[in-house]
Amino acid sequence: MMVVMAMRKYADDYETIITEDEDGREKKTIVYRGEYFEIALDTEGLFRFKRISLSLLAIVIIFHVSGGFVSNRGMYQLYVALPYALAFFPLLYLAEGILRLPKEKRKYRSDEIGHSFDRMRTSSYFLLAFLGVGLLGEIVFLFFAADKPQRVSDAFYFAMEMVVFAALYILINLQKKIRIQPGSEADQLKTP
Repeated sequence: MMVVMAMRKYADDYETIITEDEDGREKKTIVYRGEYFEIALDTEGLFRFKRISLSLLAIVIIFHVSGGFVSNRGMYQLYVALPYALAFFPLLYLAEGILRLPKEKRKYRSDEIGHSFDRMRTSSYFLLAFLGVGLLGEIVFLFFAADKPQRVSDAFYFAMEMVVFAALYILINLQKKIRIQPGSEADQLKTP
């Protein structure tokens, strides 16, 4: 269902051309007619950006998942546990966007940009929001509901989630430096 909705978004960028072969059978060919985009990075810059993004993603995943294994009482509160659990959805889409980042410098179709850079940016902001709400909930728990013996494990969980928040903040700042702009008019008119 999700794939169909994602493909429908870019359906206007493609045209189906029907031709006849020598045997009289119809042959359908799909041709891209949409806009092409350029990224203001060379091949080495794209590789470096993907490598840094994957490293930061690994930090986010390791520390966020590990935070769930900390035996802290704050996780028994809905205002801490719910944002923690909901953060896995944008984390999944963030991982998918990073894995789809291009490896070489060329002209990119709108669906390539949408499934990589745009998905990465959108899911980063959603993940940052869920993490922020969860951290705020943990602060409330630490100051108003935690007993002294419990504060050590809750503070450890808070520190782990702060590492996740910091890594995600760095990733968002890296994304802001990437400029994606429409290609030239000649690129828009030619078909591959």
